[in-house]
Amino acid sequence: MTASLVRMLVVRLASVALLTATIVPSVGAQPKFTRIPGGDIASDSSDSNGAAWIDYDEDGDEDLFVAAIPFRRLYRNDGGGKFSRITTGELVNIRQASNGVSWGDFNNDGHADVFLANGVSRIGSLIYRGDGTGDFFRNEQWSGPNDVVLSWAGAWGDYDNDGFLDLVAVHAFGFLGTPASRNWLFHNNGDGSLSQMNNSPIVTVGVGPFTVPSWSDYDMDGDIDLFIGSGPANGTLAPDFLFRNMLKESGKATFQRMTDAPFATDSLDGQVWNWVDHDNDGDLDGFVTNYGGPTGMRNNLYRNDGGRYVRDTTVGPLVTDADVSLGSLWGDFDNDGDLDVFVTNGGMRPANKLYVNDGAGRFSSLDAGDLTAVNVPSWGSAAADFDGDGDLDLFVSNKQIPPRGPNDPPRRFPDGLYRNDLAAGNHWLELRLVGTTSNRAGIGARVRATATIGGRRITQLREVSAQNTFNGHNSLRVHLGFGRAAVAESVEILWPSGTVDRHANVALDRILIATEGKGLEPR
Repeated sequence: MTASLVRMLVVRLASVALLTATIVPSVGAQPKFTRIPGGDIASDSSDSNGAAWIDYDEDGDEDLFVAAIPFRRLYRNDGGGKFSRITTGELVNIRQASNGVSWGDFNNDGHADVFLANGVSRIGSLIYRGDGTGDFFRNEQWSGPNDVVLSWAGAWGDYDNDGFLDLVAVHAFGFLGTPASRNWLFHNNGDGSLSQMNNSPIVTVGVGPFTVPSWSDYDMDGDIDLFIGSGPANGTLAPDFLFRNMLKESGKATFQRMTDAPFATDSLDGQVWNWVDHDNDGDLDGFVTNYGGPTGMRNNLYRNDGGRYVRDTTVGPLVTDADVSLGSLWGDFDNDGDLDVFVTNGGMRPANKLYVNDGAGRFSSLDAGDLTAVNVPSWGSAAADFDGDGDLDLFVSNKQIPPRGPNDPPRRFPDGLYRNDLAAGNHWLELRLVGTTSNRAGIGARVRATATIGGRRITQLREVSAQNTFNGHNSLRVHLGFGRAAVAESVEILWPSGTVDRHANVALDRILIATEGKGLEPR
């Protein structure tokens, strides 16, 4: 071995030792979830699919929408952990199987609008415009008067950065009956109408078992890319359908299917992709759930090492448990300054799992009280601080089990609303983003927040998404935990328009409104 090689090896080992020595695992209270037993949510028992949190009535708290069979359900947050089911209006009264939901503000009027993915009815998928009072009106200015958009899931995202939300909807061939359909991509014209983009490879790729589409600027080049899970949920494996947005490279918002190893070429039974900074190193790592048929399959985490992606099998049970996984939901459930993840499993075995991050990017499975105590088939889940106490609570949608014979009725399971009873001590911050040049809902914006936590200067990264669970999404409000930090030394918001807002020494334990190009103000 040459002297120069020895010196390189010594420097390398010293760097690793220094890095290891400076890692301080997360400490403090652990999240423990209590199921709320009473009220409309607990008493409803139907066939639930995706779910999403949204403040549809603009009263400052998070309401809940559930895509279900045979009727969709909207629950108004009345405060104190109590919710009332809304029973008036077309939005919740059409008898129609809804698979997925995505909320946004596609006409930039400041009111929440919703896309409903419906795949087995003659009506097909629908868009409803909200007026902020709780009323919704069907939007007919999209998809053409004669088209029926049969879809499994959809997602709003501004793929051309023009300030208006566009829409993708995917069709799960083999799960939605006939006729088979291609995927759909719609461009927002800015006048309340949307136009089909029929020449995009997202559409021309043909039919397949497309599950959930997720927009994310995974390479952080300033345009959102598209990740579509395509697992047939029967153990058959193949690469997912992942598309790079060429807006920044070419000046035009066109898409190319990715062929980069390993995440674009690995054979998967892929369901949902999430791009998150699980190790707080400033870049986005990829995580995809795999169903794997009746026996289950391990999920995949792709660590981003400066633009080089490595499938990481060393982070603990998050990637070694072989379950029938569908959804993954990322959030800082213990407010310690790193992202944890909740995984829903679609079979009766095993139960759903909560994996807690130790601060170094490794995960352990946590007994989280009622949340992980039952074995029921779960699809969707969604997180929000619905009681305004600064920690993330959870809703989990449960499926019915089909009858085993002509005289056996289907078994139904109530959905679960879980309050996070995290002990006080760790600090937090929540931001509701309001775009001005960017889309009004702030979808696609990224937030970087820096604070000194446990003696380390840590920068956390979040991205606002309207599809990041399974057929649904978390609250659009950005939630960050800060451990025992006294203040957020900096909060930086990178808007889709390219505007960057920087705020220094932000006080914690507050819900703030962040308007593009302006300061922070209390909710």
